[in-house]
Amino acid sequence: MADTPETFSMTPEQLASFTQPKPAVESNFVSNPLSKYMRQPTIYIELPSKGEYWKEGSLERTENNQYPVYPMSTRDELILNTPDALMNGQGVVDVFQSCIPNIKNGWDMPILDVDLCLIAIRVASYGEMMEYNSTCPSCQEINNYEIDLKDFLGLTIDASGFEKQTAFKELKIKVKPITYRAMTAQSLDEFEQQRLITTISNTEIDEYQKQEKFNEILKSMTMNTVRNIAGSIEYIETPDGERVVDQTLIDDFVENCDRKIFDELKKHQQLIDEGIPAKNIPTTCPECQHQYVSPFTFDQANFFGSAS
Repeated sequence: MADTPETFSMTPEQLASFTQPKPAVESNFVSNPLSKYMRQPTIYIELPSKGEYWKEGSLERTENNQYPVYPMSTRDELILNTPDALMNGQGVVDVFQSCIPNIKNGWDMPILDVDLCLIAIRVASYGEMMEYNSTCPSCQEINNYEIDLKDFLGLTIDASGFEKQTAFKELKIKVKPITYRAMTAQSLDEFEQQRLITTISNTEIDEYQKQEKFNEILKSMTMNTVRNIAGSIEYIETPDGERVVDQTLIDDFVENCDRKIFDELKKHQQLIDEGIPAKNIPTTCPECQHQYVSPFTFDQANFFGSAS
């Protein structure tokens, strides 16, 4: 990865100039003699969603569900070194669209495709091997080793659970994968709530005022949960066959129905989760020889931090 000073940052104007598409080459340039040295597709991937659940125009679909993945450019790496662009998700969206050109709007990517696209871009940019570490649950030794990311590119995801309806009273409810936009909004909400809790806990105010503020946070968290559940519903079908798709009406329904709907949707989500294989790494601690399974987790901020 390109070396970047620790103090590196970009103003909003500079970031915008990086993320805006470059003007087309003047017509008097027949071709660029350097074009054959520019980045080329390194791997091809099949999207777990098979192109479904994307909003119209957000993905240029292919006939065989094979999509080329390019290595990150220098500009992509600079964007990923901009904290604000990572925090609000814009940097990752720009890299999605740069490295997988068929993606026209990365915000609309269903969550089914997010991990695969991130891993594919990592492989295309730095290779298949990646340094990873985990803590042994037996002796607490921190173990460092390499993992082969190809193992995760080949995982099969069964998304058929999204095609099935779940029943609530006389209604039929169909859920959909949330988008990268919704996932980012949820992460930002959680971050803000945790920040507020920490701030209030460290503030010198009386316990009554603290409790009032904590109650406000709890109310906000509850509303966020309701909003997230409502946002995962594609439609609700009434007994007479009418399908309600208006998000405002669905929000109103979820907010005012009894808690049993949460139980039904939770059960349905568990069914969907069964079709998504866990990314686990069998590990043997070299210090105490304890064998354990380490879950493979990553976030956009550190996943591209260094090349293996």
